[in-house]
Amino acid sequence: MNKTITTIALFAVLGTMAVSCQKENFVNETTVVEENVTVYTVSYTVDGVTHQLTLIGEEAWQDFLHYMLALAEEGHQVTFRNEEAASRAVPTKETVTYTTTNGDDAIVWADKMIGQGYSVTIKFDEKSGVYTCIAIK
Repeated sequence: MNKTITTIALFAVLGTMAVSCQKENFVNETTVVEENVTVYTVSYTVDGVTHQLTLIGEEAWQDFLHYMLALAEEGHQVTFRNEEAASRAVPTKETVTYTTTNGDDAIVWADKMIGQGYSVTIKFDEKSGVYTCIAIK
């Protein structure tokens, strides 16, 4: 009985030592964070003078749309388009007109039409307070 306990204890100690001597495999997991940022290449015209601009991110795009609306409210005729969306769109002679008295509605509509490949012109009538938005593809 004494030999059995001694044998079991000896195997337990040897087993523990054998496990402790084995090399540990470390797994390095690399975390990759990918940021999805939209880049807009925009052509725009203010009172017939053409400009081109590259915007990075949705916030810059929304700031640009508000800037175009502000220029229209100051009496300028503004036309703008996203070059990438326009290049993917099938060219047609389609014209869509939208009128509103709400500037935020005009921005939302213009954003939607630009995304579909349209070129958008915004005019503002100061007397009536009406924004006239014209989209041409």
